[in-house]
Amino acid sequence: MALRVALIGSAGHINYVTDGLRALPDAVLCALAPGCPEEDPERLRRLAGTTARFYADYRELLAAEHPDIAAVSPPFHRHAEVTCAALRAGAAVYCEKPLALTLASLDQVRATLAETRRPLGIMLNYRYIPAFVTARRLVGEGAIGEPTVGYAQKSYKRGVRPDAYRQRSTFGGITPWVGIHAIDFLRWVSGREYRSVMARHVKLHQPDYPGMEDAATCLYELDNGGSVVMSFDFLRPAGAPTHGDDRLRLLGDRGALEVHGEQSLELITAQGVQTVPLDTPLHGPFADFARAVQDPAHRCAITAAEAVRVTEIALKTRDAADSGLRVAL
Repeated sequence: MALRVALIGSAGHINYVTDGLRALPDAVLCALAPGCPEEDPERLRRLAGTTARFYADYRELLAAEHPDIAAVSPPFHRHAEVTCAALRAGAAVYCEKPLALTLASLDQVRATLAETRRPLGIMLNYRYIPAFVTARRLVGEGAIGEPTVGYAQKSYKRGVRPDAYRQRSTFGGITPWVGIHAIDFLRWVSGREYRSVMARHVKLHQPDYPGMEDAATCLYELDNGGSVVMSFDFLRPAGAPTHGDDRLRLLGDRGALEVHGEQSLELITAQGVQTVPLDTPLHGPFADFARAVQDPAHRCAITAAEAVRVTEIALKTRDAADSGLRVAL
């Protein structure tokens, strides 16, 4: 029987879902609905085509369709609400990041997850990018020794952003939206946990978007006593050749790894600089989650517990920048 997928909202990376469906011959997009009344439904209507049914209210969709997977991508401040409703309706949920915009609403997601025991995934894609997948393998094999110091960067073009980005209450801030990627990929590649964070964000430009910080910088303490510095920004020049500039540098007692973008990885050791052939993951992000829904023995690259944890770290990092205080993680 085909895996029935419903799409609720179109504010985020729904291309992960549509691309993933093409890699899943046993899955079908059965229905679509906006994530809230304010959301423009036209993008979803174009996706509906001739087979997927369109609903004006996502709650009607959940009650009528009983999808196996609800792909949740409404405006950011609705993530937690729609995720909890879909979990309670019996669906597995594949949600845009972050899972919630406040720690209180994240607690609601955590409680609903424990109550329903349904699978939960998050739209974080770096665990499926060849350079980062290969970096994790090399660290696991001991290529750089014990990870001790790390640097990560996420730099985006500002571009033209929807109105939801104007206010913290509907956007959430640069760290839960942009920074969460780096928070996740450095933690995953290094195999280390974060103990605490100090952070700062700055707002100097584009006053008509008061809730959209220009940049943030963060200092994390690792569980082995090492440290990590990260920066996130919307300052990449419009004339740059790509929308984003993603970087990772990780150093241990035996060597260093440097990742720049999706396809560039160097391993630097006492033997010199090595350009490493890149690993190709078996599945993309949505296809991996769908396989885990179909087969409980299949372990997704990012589990429900990790999705909740990385959202918590991102929110506490934002709160550390708001308060100017060091925050335990």
